[in-house]
Amino acid sequence: MDKRSYTNTYKDVDMPISTVGYYLAKWKFTSKKPIKRAYERKDSATKAWLEDEYPKIKKEAKKDDADIWWAEKQGKTCDLMSQGNFVRTACQNLGNNLKGYAPIGTYNKPILKHTAKKFKINMISAITNTGKSMFALYDESIKIDSFVEFCQKVIDSNNGKKVFLIVDNLRVHHAKVVKAWEEENSKYIKLFYLPPYSPEFNPDEYLNQDYKKNANKNNIPKNQKELKENTQNYMENLQKNPQKIANFFQHPSVKYAC
Repeated sequence: MDKRSYTNTYKDVDMPISTVGYYLAKWKFTSKKPIKRAYERKDSATKAWLEDEYPKIKKEAKKDDADIWWAEKQGKTCDLMSQGNFVRTACQNLGNNLKGYAPIGTYNKPILKHTAKKFKINMISAITNTGKSMFALYDESIKIDSFVEFCQKVIDSNNGKKVFLIVDNLRVHHAKVVKAWEEENSKYIKLFYLPPYSPEFNPDEYLNQDYKKNANKNNIPKNQKELKENTQNYMENLQKNPQKIANFFQHPSVKYAC
């Protein structure tokens, strides 16, 4: 319940918003950032995934001595930002937010110099609950050949064990060429698909969230080359830290995949 929904429910009650906040706190309500969820998502599909489909995948993987990998395509975009010079003020980079400070009573404000251009790279990453990871970076959009090439990289890295690769429902993942390639390589890989519009059930989504917080915080990129270098460094360091990768699977939404 947010403050607006509370006041709208009781339209005949007129009170300051601070009073509403007081009573919400007294009743042990706290501010919560809403979870974004697509209208198109079907709860029946996510229920079937958690209770029926994934347990079957897990059982089949054990039978075939296969490793379960979780993959996601991510676009990395940057349209900021280099910190500028200022007098008796301070700027602080807080993830995707910038917060400024200045002495009380002064009109000085922090000045931020930034590029007006946006730049972007694309990445496919995949992880396992034992801490293994694989990634590939692309300057352009990820096409069918890029996805097949990435799947082959995962196979080659998996020490001869079969790969069960769980992906989302991007059109590329369902392409006829991909299906044909999968059939030709069925000894080495099998693809599975998450329910539509359910990114929170993919452990690789929590890698993405960690990337957003940490990949660029010490070196804000000014162009695509620097963004790519930051991403490369972040992922290579992550590969050296399998425990951190395994910890992504501890999020309540994906603990079922442990």
